[in-house]
Amino acid sequence: MIISGLHCAFLLFHNHAVDHVRGQGRSSDPIEVFEEARRLTTWHYHWLILQEFLPQIVGQTIVDDVLRPGRRFFRPRTGEAFIPVEFQTGTYRMGHSMVRPSYRANLAGDNGQPFFGFIFDPSQEGKADPDDMRGGSRAPRRFIGWQTFFDFGDGEVKPNKKIDTKISTALFTLPLGAIATHDAPTALAQRNLLRHLTWQLPSGQRVARAMRATPLAAADLEELESLGVGFEHSTPLWYYVLKEAEIVADGLHLGPVGGRIVAEVFIGLLQTDPGSYLATNPGWQPTLPNSTATFRMTDFLTFARVDPQSRGQ
Repeated sequence: MIISGLHCAFLLFHNHAVDHVRGQGRSSDPIEVFEEARRLTTWHYHWLILQEFLPQIVGQTIVDDVLRPGRRFFRPRTGEAFIPVEFQTGTYRMGHSMVRPSYRANLAGDNGQPFFGFIFDPSQEGKADPDDMRGGSRAPRRFIGWQTFFDFGDGEVKPNKKIDTKISTALFTLPLGAIATHDAPTALAQRNLLRHLTWQLPSGQRVARAMRATPLAAADLEELESLGVGFEHSTPLWYYVLKEAEIVADGLHLGPVGGRIVAEVFIGLLQTDPGSYLATNPGWQPTLPNSTATFRMTDFLTFARVDPQSRGQ
């Protein structure tokens, strides 16, 4: 539901950007209007990634260090975007650790009452309007009230779960519909660790040494010692990044290895994308009505008119 809601917000943002461009009267050519609306949507999204998302996920210090003096490890050629496996499988799956077992989807969608639901609940399989938050179902109550997830200043926002080595129980029994290949295993943690094995990723310690960062000590990973396979010395990158965030940053954001990988990939993709504002006009700032240099996701949702006030909630 949350991902579907974000997709809808982006679609609506773009549609309102079309109306905005038409209202300015700069062109009556529908193709030109579409391309300008697409550029505005993309650039405002890129701005949010660089100015709001990355500072929260990796810390402002790492963002600044990647921007100046620059990237040291991720070096794609201009126009040749790719995502390294160390990012895709080892690091960016840190978001799985941040997922709570359940959420308040909205304040009054369930017959005037808040709609609460587990992320996934196996007992809801096959129901037309399940009580969990899986996708693929349509019902009047299945919409997102964004005041739960973003701070509109009304005191309703709920903080993220920290980045640590604990995964919500709801993610240990995924519905097959939530798995791209529709097959077992259904435990998300198991799938992540199997990818590390089958894709032959280096350990977290090897990546840290390659990046000239101080690796975590075996004592930092002592909970792995009882497995008897040496994981405390050679740790799967995904687990290593979670533990690093837990130890170095109290779970508030990624640590030096995980944070550097995430920041370099995002910023590198923006810097080498010929269509991004960072590549073509790095001094650009948000330009839509009521936009300021502090443009944030709440402003994005407001322009899309899915914010609490626009929805009358």
